[in-house]
Amino acid sequence: MEAEAIAAFTAAGVAAAAVPATLVVGRWQVRAALRAAAHTARVGRSQAEASYRAALDAVQAQGLNEHDQWRRGIRRDAYAAFLQAVLGVTEHAHKLHGQGLNDPLEVPAAVAASKPLTTDMSQKNWVVRLEGPDEVSTAAQSLQDSAEALLETARERAVWGYARALLEQQSSSHPEEGALIRALIPRVSAAWDAIGTPEFTDEANEALTSMRRLLRVVGIDVGLLVSLVRMPDLYGIPRTHNALNEAIEAFLAAARGALHTEA
Repeated sequence: MEAEAIAAFTAAGVAAAAVPATLVVGRWQVRAALRAAAHTARVGRSQAEASYRAALDAVQAQGLNEHDQWRRGIRRDAYAAFLQAVLGVTEHAHKLHGQGLNDPLEVPAAVAASKPLTTDMSQKNWVVRLEGPDEVSTAAQSLQDSAEALLETARERAVWGYARALLEQQSSSHPEEGALIRALIPRVSAAWDAIGTPEFTDEANEALTSMRRLLRVVGIDVGLLVSLVRMPDLYGIPRTHNALNEAIEAFLAAARGALHTEA
């Protein structure tokens, strides 16, 4: 019996010693599993955050790209509309110049028709200046100034032709007065630049006063007096036209640069 008791006691001791060991191993395994799970969770969270940031960046980039394309489209339309308005004024200037030569009595109607064209050009220039950038705005203003200079040069030449044609027309019913006006034109013209200065003589003033009176008699607006006595610049049209072409090229270069830079 003693041997059996000893064996039983020994077996119980071994079993009792095995229990703590099992618990320790179990704890290690649980901790390892938890650490692995935590690591997996961190990796998954990092991947999810990276995917989210990438998706967000892609959406933002797409939004910025779409906005840039929309802005370029707005600017391109503004540039094109302004350039078209400038070309409209240019065409009218050449037409006005031709009427002064070939159909001078129609000049007043053509001059009146130029006003809405210049207004439209100016309004479209304001849109360009609003949209920018500064280089294009500066080039646009220079182009508008050049177009207006060409139109004004053509207007002066056309009104000169109109005043001469009107004098001939009115002289048919007022031949004496018409002859006197034609005789006074070179005298007033020679003294014109001296008006308002000590060099403007009494004789020149008398000629100017007589011419104003005669114009009223024959039914010609006194405002046309300056067109009768001042010969327009014969080279004005070619000079202002060349300046306009240079301004157009400068505007196109600035516009292309702005649109290309933002592309």
